[in-house]
Amino acid sequence: MNTPHLNRRAALAALGAAAAGAAGLGHAAGATEAWRSSYTPVNGPLKAPLDSGPLRVEGRWPAGLEGTLYRVGPARRELGGVAMDHWFDGDGMLQAFRFDRGQVSHRGALLATPKLRAEEAAGRLLYSGFAKNLAGSPPINGPDAVNPANINLLSLAGSRELFALWEGGSALAVEPESLQAKGFKAWSADTRGAPFSAHPRVAPDGTVWNFGYVAGSGRLLVYEISAAGALRRQHVLEAPQADMVHDFAITERHLVFLLMPLKFSGQPGHGNLLAGYRWEDKSPLIVLLVNKSDFQVQRFELPATGVFHLGNAWEQGGTVQVRFVAQPDILGSMQNMNVNRPRTGGEDRKPRWTQITLNPATGQSQMQSLGLEGVEFPRIHPSRNGLPTQFTTLMARSSSMDSRVDGFDSVLTLHGERLQRHHYGPGWVAEEHVYVPSGAKEGRGWVLGTAYHWPSERTTLSVFDAAAVDAGPLARAALPYGLPLGLHGQFVPA
Repeated sequence: MNTPHLNRRAALAALGAAAAGAAGLGHAAGATEAWRSSYTPVNGPLKAPLDSGPLRVEGRWPAGLEGTLYRVGPARRELGGVAMDHWFDGDGMLQAFRFDRGQVSHRGALLATPKLRAEEAAGRLLYSGFAKNLAGSPPINGPDAVNPANINLLSLAGSRELFALWEGGSALAVEPESLQAKGFKAWSADTRGAPFSAHPRVAPDGTVWNFGYVAGSGRLLVYEISAAGALRRQHVLEAPQADMVHDFAITERHLVFLLMPLKFSGQPGHGNLLAGYRWEDKSPLIVLLVNKSDFQVQRFELPATGVFHLGNAWEQGGTVQVRFVAQPDILGSMQNMNVNRPRTGGEDRKPRWTQITLNPATGQSQMQSLGLEGVEFPRIHPSRNGLPTQFTTLMARSSSMDSRVDGFDSVLTLHGERLQRHHYGPGWVAEEHVYVPSGAKEGRGWVLGTAYHWPSERTTLSVFDAAAVDAGPLARAALPYGLPLGLHGQFVPA
């Protein structure tokens, strides 16, 4: 690509302008309040959607990059003097970064779920969350009563529908332009209100595979959905250790579930859901290899490790290859995700980029580290789910990042054995970046993502040449405000 990268002087100038422009935003956040400061603008009574208008672009926006980057994550966590502390416990906020002929704009809105509307009417937070119980929390008639739609997004290519996803309940249909919530999706009468995971996998032919789980049930509900959004099949699998299953993978012939020994007791007396989990180090990591055609299951066992996110899986020479981020201390990691206090520890048990090899013919399996530590949020070519993959984008935490601040400050690309890195520098928390391919060949196109500069309380969007991330951004657009640090995003081409 011949688009010039931002030089260091321009990047520093843009950063200086962002800091200067933050004067009207109140005090500059310090390291101990870096995360909390990102949520302050959306806490309290419901406000009008954010709308940036056309943003000033530093550098040159790639001519072929047209469409919308949608991102979602937990946002409002304080209302009426009641506050939630954990990252996961916030009302979902949808962000839309639109790219049209070199012009960049942003719109952001809290999703008006039944939960948000009920709490807005009451003038305070009402419902207990993942990591905090609220006294007097009213009874609910199903998980969607407390569904914040705050984890991920699904865009259906065949219908252009957009859904905001949460792990414990239904997909929330969203109007792609206005970002208004339209209502929860029922894929069938039998699955109305059933959990629909926040990490569906879209096969190269557009078929959507997903699952749902209920902690303590020992079962997984599998969905097969057409590109147009019609449910083809649903099936219930017996699944030991399915107490927290955040992600899975597909191949051409199989579904792959990694079931970690994070057990949910569900017994009375725990202060919250998170407190009800325990890690059983002597139990194995259970791998379920599920045949797509008849849902027959083959089970493998490996040494215990935690897992949030998988990169990809594929068939290769009679084996199944699975790449994922191993989390040696997943329970400790979740306990440390308190946005109202500084991060503590965690440096000695870093997440690792890892590969599993399964041999269905022999029943053998093995797991090996691929050498990258302190990484998370793997992303691949969106048309290569279930196919061999050479190019992966990951987020990373550098050794220079302030130990009190949770999260990441670098974006990596791994193309075969070639590793490239862009380090945002001091004061930045980088969110998940996505790979936007240009054509079918891996490694071509762009890497796109946001980062929050906590000293100035501003968010910046950056775009990189996927083949030259270490050269720095091709272009960047600084918002006149900061956005709550979120979770996942999806790019939808124009």
